Amino acid sequence: MQPRNLYLDIIMKDPLVEKRKNRLPCLAPLALAALLGACGKAPQTAAAPAATSRPLPVMTASAGAPLEYTAVGSVVSAQRVEVASRLSGYIRDMLVQEGDRVRRGQLLARLDAADVEGGIRQGQAAGGAAEAALRDAQIDLERFQRLFERGSVSDNELRKVRLKFEAAREARNQARAGLDTALAQRAYAEITSPVDGVVVARHKRTGDLALPGMPLLTLESGSGLLFETFVAEGQVAAIAAGQPVQVNIDGVPAPLKGTVSRVVRSGDPVSRSYQVKIALPETAGLMSGMFGRAAFGLGASQAPLVPRQALVERGGLTGVFVVDAEGRARFRWLRIAREWPDQVEVNAGLVADERFVAAPVPALRDGDLVTSVKEAR
Repeated sequence: MQPRNLYLDIIMKDPLVEKRKNRLPCLAPLALAALLGACGKAPQTAAAPAATSRPLPVMTASAGAPLEYTAVGSVVSAQRVEVASRLSGYIRDMLVQEGDRVRRGQLLARLDAADVEGGIRQGQAAGGAAEAALRDAQIDLERFQRLFERGSVSDNELRKVRLKFEAAREARNQARAGLDTALAQRAYAEITSPVDGVVVARHKRTGDLALPGMPLLTLESGSGLLFETFVAEGQVAAIAAGQPVQVNIDGVPAPLKGTVSRVVRSGDPVSRSYQVKIALPETAGLMSGMFGRAAFGLGASQAPLVPRQALVERGGLTGVFVVDAEGRARFRWLRIAREWPDQVEVNAGLVADERFVAAPVPALRDGDLVTSVKEAR
């Protein structure tokens, strides 16, 4: 005989255990009936929500974004003048400073003209001596002319006297020319402005020695400003004189409508760029030296354009709701290239002639039916 487990016998003889053993046969048929009933019923599925129909404006994607080439540059003066002296002398007075506005004919500097004054006095003295010599030669010529008529002098003697008179007259003319030159040098001692403009540089100061051809001042004309830029060799062929250009200048609030004035058809061998100058309209606040950007139009792109109001953001992605053949809105992510204040250019995600919601509402969801209330190209 196997040994009995006294602990197990005690538990089995517990009244509560006996009651549970008697209840199990009653519960089993009930559980089986419930299981069979559940197997006989079909499973219930959740009903799909009905698609919402929304009346929204629809547009057709169109291409034709302008192709632009942007080049940086600066505003320059159309007329830049280096003011120099024709005399050699010390500067006695420098009458203008950098930034001063000057008028045409205004006195800018005055040189020490002591040497010039000496030359003038010397020319005046030489002129007086030549005038006296000419008068004396004229008197001799008249006297010899009368003697020749009486037969008192020969033809050879009269000819010599006439040559002496001619030489005296030429000497008088030479003296007068020297005096005129000296007087002109006096005018060069006072340096005046050749244009209306602004002093942008002062190369000499009072007391410095001025030499012929060495600039004293640099002036820039205040009118006829140009925008100077350099264009890459791959784009210069599409730019020609007379072409309209939009120029944005830092410090000037509105874009300027310029015109290509000159294209220098000789490139820099190092940078491989070509100089282009653009004529600018008269604009308040526009000054030489300002930085800006010129946008040259080079035709049109085939990439579609989308207005900014059609763009939506879903899950951190920017796109549009494209309307498919069934009239349902389908969100499509876009890769955006260039941007303007009212529209963007699409590189990927949309092609020309596709329809999309022009003004989506926040409640629009993927799969909603769209009833077009207005369609524009």
